[in-house]
Amino acid sequence: MRTVYCIVSILLLLHIEGWAQREAIILKNVNIVDVVEGSIHKGQDVVMKGGIIQAIGKDVGTGIAGEVKDLAGMYVMPGLIDAHVHIANDPKETQDDRAKHLKYFLRHGITSIRDAAGDARVLRELKEGVQRRKYEGPDIYYAAFMAGPAYFEGNDREKSMVEGWPEPYAPWMQCIRPDSDLDQVMKEAKEWGCTGVKIYGGFDREALLPIVRKAKEHGLQVWGHATLFPAKPWDVADAGVQVISHAYMLEWEGVSEELCGNIFENYEKFYDKIDHDKMSVERFLQTVKSKGLIFDPTLFLCIENKMDWAIRFVKRANQIGVKICAGTDYINDLNRPFPFIFDELDLYVEKCDFYPMEAIFTVTKVAAEALGICNKVGTVEVGKQADLLILSGNPFDDIKELRKIKVVIKRGIEINVD
Repeated sequence: MRTVYCIVSILLLLHIEGWAQREAIILKNVNIVDVVEGSIHKGQDVVMKGGIIQAIGKDVGTGIAGEVKDLAGMYVMPGLIDAHVHIANDPKETQDDRAKHLKYFLRHGITSIRDAAGDARVLRELKEGVQRRKYEGPDIYYAAFMAGPAYFEGNDREKSMVEGWPEPYAPWMQCIRPDSDLDQVMKEAKEWGCTGVKIYGGFDREALLPIVRKAKEHGLQVWGHATLFPAKPWDVADAGVQVISHAYMLEWEGVSEELCGNIFENYEKFYDKIDHDKMSVERFLQTVKSKGLIFDPTLFLCIENKMDWAIRFVKRANQIGVKICAGTDYINDLNRPFPFIFDELDLYVEKCDFYPMEAIFTVTKVAAEALGICNKVGTVEVGKQADLLILSGNPFDDIKELRKIKVVIKRGIEINVD
């Protein structure tokens, strides 16, 4: 255990003594899964109060009045984060339908999600409903959709996101033109509760640069597809997009400018001409690493669509130390025993040679960074939100232990997982 970790724990314990003892919850004799150091700290106590981790250390919970849970031999780790979902793109679904998905997420240990662009009217109500405990679910962070005019030509796919809105675009789904007032665009996105922007397509590198810069100036996370048509993966990374999605889109790094135009026209027209076995994305991956960006491969999506060649890209990214976050690009199938994020993690370990510890980093601390919330969640540390999972086995030994969650704790409250 880090020295400063223990000192801070003791100081906070002294601070809470006398005014919050009766409200405290103490997890005693647990093994803490430390995703910062990549180690296990055995025989620790965790003191929670007001939804926040107040103290961690050996025997720090002794003598504190409150609810004591002796969990000798069990493991405590951060809640999981699915860094790429879409829960508000189907206008036929009701909020009650979506609430079922939120409950499914949470009961399987997913305590935060990033919705990578959807109807902000729906997402804001869901987010606030979770905060008020109207809905049982993870904390929700979501993006404003941004694309260039070329992206929308002949493409009706995103119209559901603005159904009922009096104009063809909305503050959460913007068509960005050369004369767009980017300050106003970012301001409107934030007013609708967006914490990031998702850049979809229709931009070259030069058009991308001011969007990235303005979003960051307004305190918004910048998320985007790996290929923006015509901008290729290296262009996207060099422009500083903070989270770059989809391993399957890296294929466009090695194609000619002739092929890298409108996604809907060229994807089917030229796909068979791409030599995936010989393609190199090394320059892209090295740029992502050097700039401290995050790669969101959505590998399960690739495998489901028979794009097994994407495994090579993800394996190489991990080998050279690229930060990887786990996301699925899926809404849940409620008939499945586990959400798709568990399959994503299994693929990292079984196909891409990740150690289980490395896979867990992708769904905890790195995912929190991807959402811009690493100061709140993603690790088991004093001062962090008490979003925790209790397991019987060590997940650093076997990634399948994540499928054996005993207890989910959300903001210090135990969730019924049955």
